[in-house]
Amino acid sequence: MFQRPHIKELTSRILEPRKHIQVVMGPRQVGKTTLVNQITKQINIPSYFVSADAVAF
Repeated sequence: MFQRPHIKELTSRILEPRKHIQVVMGPRQVGKTTLVNQITKQINIPSYFVSADAVAF
């Protein structure tokens, strides 16, 4: 599977000793969700995914 070029940078930021919220944002259809899914499968840590496009009830 193709890996996004930013996967290495984002993975290293997630694995830093100080834990910060990581926000991935950008234009539609550029692979943001694919990037996040690839990283969460690789590093196998608890995560919570929220889409800004989700409709609030």
